[in-house]
Amino acid sequence: MNVSEAIFTRESIRAYLDKPVLTEDLEKIIEAGQWAPNAGEFQISVIRNGELRKRINDATHNKMVHSGIEFLQERVSLPGYQPLYGAPMLILLSTPTESPYSAANTSLAAENMLLQATELGLGSCYIVSPTLALNDADNRSLAQEAGIPDGYKLQCAVIVGYAAAENKFGVGERAKRGTVQYVD
Repeated sequence: MNVSEAIFTRESIRAYLDKPVLTEDLEKIIEAGQWAPNAGEFQISVIRNGELRKRINDATHNKMVHSGIEFLQERVSLPGYQPLYGAPMLILLSTPTESPYSAANTSLAAENMLLQATELGLGSCYIVSPTLALNDADNRSLAQEAGIPDGYKLQCAVIVGYAAAENKFGVGERAKRGTVQYVD
């Protein structure tokens, strides 16, 4: 698969099989993130521990319920909804709190990871809902346990695994987005 094929076939997978990702595939995904263009430091924390993933999932679910954000509250009210979608691997991308390019740095790394996962035949999804829980002072010990250093803030996350046949929380067909204006 070439880069163009990965870009155009990548999907946001929101349902996973209970099957661990191979270590050699995980290493390729992480390395792809490390090669992303960036303008500063970022931390990659890989969570394979099922009990820790469940605690992060539950804390995120709770924060979504009480967020006051209509979209999140609607999503979390769907029967069977879980913010981490049962993925066997959670990758957290955090940056120094005061870094001016945090979102860009981590988003570029995440996109590289998503494309690498696609090339490897794995499902993946870019998510930001764990930021609600892991950036909250009430959950600081959970964030530390998840590998987010003091002085760092979670920017985004990537979930990875083998896609389940039914993607019931999918958002429908992919479509090109954004407008283009050529200025000559």
